[in-house]
Amino acid sequence: MPESPGCFPTAEAHLSTPTPVPGRVEVDAPPIEPYTYGLLSVAQVVTGDGRWQMGGVEYETDACAQGGRVEGSCPVPDPPTELTATVTATPSEGLGVRVERPSEEATTDLVLTADAGLTGPVTVTVTPPEDGGEPIDVELEPGESTPVETETEGGWTISYPAGSGCSATEVTIPYAEGSGDLGSCLTLAYPVVWSSGSSSETTVAYEVRRGSTVIDAGSVAPGGSRPAVVYAPGEYDVVFTAAGATSPESGSLVVPGGASPFSLSFEVPSGTTSHDKPLAEGLTWVESGGPFTVYARAECNAVAFPDPQERAMARLRLVEHREVERAFSLQLAAAGARTPLGTTAVPLAVALGALEQDAVLHYAGQPTLHAPRWTQPVWTTARLVARQGPEMRTELESRVAFGGGYYDDPAAPSDPAPAEGVFWLYATGTVTAHRSQPFVHEAFDPPTNTRTAIAERTYVLDHDCYAAAVLVSVAGGDA
Repeated sequence: MPESPGCFPTAEAHLSTPTPVPGRVEVDAPPIEPYTYGLLSVAQVVTGDGRWQMGGVEYETDACAQGGRVEGSCPVPDPPTELTATVTATPSEGLGVRVERPSEEATTDLVLTADAGLTGPVTVTVTPPEDGGEPIDVELEPGESTPVETETEGGWTISYPAGSGCSATEVTIPYAEGSGDLGSCLTLAYPVVWSSGSSSETTVAYEVRRGSTVIDAGSVAPGGSRPAVVYAPGEYDVVFTAAGATSPESGSLVVPGGASPFSLSFEVPSGTTSHDKPLAEGLTWVESGGPFTVYARAECNAVAFPDPQERAMARLRLVEHREVERAFSLQLAAAGARTPLGTTAVPLAVALGALEQDAVLHYAGQPTLHAPRWTQPVWTTARLVARQGPEMRTELESRVAFGGGYYDDPAAPSDPAPAEGVFWLYATGTVTAHRSQPFVHEAFDPPTNTRTAIAERTYVLDHDCYAAAVLVSVAGGDA
């Protein structure tokens, strides 16, 4: 029966006492301190259970807000000017269902064809003469043709959908030879073209609604037009807005009804003045990564395992820093980080300067820098970092995390490659680590006399709204 390393034999080996090795005495293991200056040394750590363990956290931030400046102490805007435009909506020939003959020689049977421009299927009911059978419902997709056999002589009635604007028509079978229409309904929809006169002074955007539903939207420049859009018959509300206008205008469009010109007048600023403050932003929300759980498992024969829970918790404390950093490194790969220097590798000092500069332009606080742990000697040799209590900081007071779990390239995670001397240096906003209280589960397996304990802690990591990255080369140990 095989034994687990460091454990007594299983119960099936009759719990025999192992033979001591002459000259060896069991003693306590040396103390171990978790490594320092990693991610959790620079993150804001919040410990406590909560609903965040189900789906993460989100928060509103102003740390990436942008502003501007104007000249003078009391700038006064120029008065607005007035621009005019003529915008016209022109319906084309109506679309619908056409009732046609199978051929010029035919005197019986019908072919129903739905125009290709219709926006959806249409159902037509064909009713035979009295005692000629049951009505026939024909559903037609746009552009589809369907033959209808008319074996009974007499009047065949063709009925169109309610609201189509078409009355029922009757086709008498047999009919005369020829090519004429037999009673089409062409009022189901109308292609409408929006255009603007060449004398118009501004581009006009329009939005067409029926109730609360937007039917069509676009914009037309002076002398321009838009491709046709199919409208159902009816009345529509239209809102018009010119570029830079102080307020929109509105109107009503009836389809069909021929061309509907709208003569519009808008007040717009007369030009750029020292009063203009164009930078405007909405709310910025930060969403964390998803929850993940770090664990450590301890398992051994019950006789040799007096306190498995304590052993599992001790192991968890030793491994959780590294595993949290691996998770955050992968999270950075999906953060959509800015790359101010592109993808060309540069010396470490150049990369650090670029990120410090980029951060001050796009983030309101001190950035946090993230580098693989093997790069630390290069930073220290070049005097780019110094210890400040439990943290490493740059000369400009930016925190630096030397993560033992950070990947050289988070987008292609693999084992560290210090000999190659290439890695991605990341800068982020403030990092927050929400984590639960550590907890432990224990189980006992009687057939094997084995005790198992698993210690766990759940994390959610986020960084404030800023993320940027620069590819660094420190080949030969040069900064």
